[in-house]
Amino acid sequence: MSAAAAAAKTNGNANGDASEQTVTAESYGSVDASQVNNEVWMVRMPPKLATVWNDAPEGTVLGELVFTKGGNKDGKPIKPSLVVHASEDILTPQQADVPLEYSMEAMTKRVPAMHPFVRKPNGSIEIQGTVTRTANLQMQTTDARYRLHNKNRIMQSNVTSSRFVKPVEANELSVRKSHAAALTSSTKGFGSAVQQFGQLKNEANEGPLDPTKKRKFEGQSTQSVVFELFSQQPFWSVKEIKLASGRPEKEIRQVLSEVGEFNRKGPEQGKWQLRSEFQKQSDS
Repeated sequence: MSAAAAAAKTNGNANGDASEQTVTAESYGSVDASQVNNEVWMVRMPPKLATVWNDAPEGTVLGELVFTKGGNKDGKPIKPSLVVHASEDILTPQQADVPLEYSMEAMTKRVPAMHPFVRKPNGSIEIQGTVTRTANLQMQTTDARYRLHNKNRIMQSNVTSSRFVKPVEANELSVRKSHAAALTSSTKGFGSAVQQFGQLKNEANEGPLDPTKKRKFEGQSTQSVVFELFSQQPFWSVKEIKLASGRPEKEIRQVLSEVGEFNRKGPEQGKWQLRSEFQKQSDS
């Protein structure tokens, strides 16, 4: 390429960049639909992961997308899956509880006509394709960071003026129980017998917890209410929790998806129970 041709090409690129920066009557509102046939996926992701990826510099490796082919191996069925492994290198020390393992769920091709686009500085619009599939990124419960993430959320959302739910470790529970047993043994006598009789009488008068009787939980978060109800009985349906607490069903289902397990079969089919890591917290 001659020097004159190189200079002309450089000037052309410069003029092109300048035209994308300058708003004119022709550029403002004009639509470039040359890429409208490109197939695009629209994926919803958790806010924390979205913030981490959005703050990363351009050119950063955000993670890996792994596709597992379905079929049968050694007589065992294998479910096809799409899994996202987020990169740990882009996390700051303050983001240590951001989970790294996500599965692609709720994938569907039934989507309305949607076209992602960008608006350039000169006011023109560039359509980047057509959304042909949508999905959700869901945290994998096997990720150790997922448990830390849930624990921090509970700590942040259950501090109220009248009640504080705090996760404790198993060894700390044993110390508390032994301390309570020591206090009980030190107060044996006539006064202790009267206290126990009064407690039994009150429990008999109150009777079992009626899920259809609405209670007031003023000043408590929905998570705190759910934990308190599960401390009364181990299995609840969404309808029973709604009747007992008066909280919206949407909030109840959101809390149950984070701390509970749904029984799809067995004697408690259709009801929820706390996950094993939260049962000790409820009992305490």
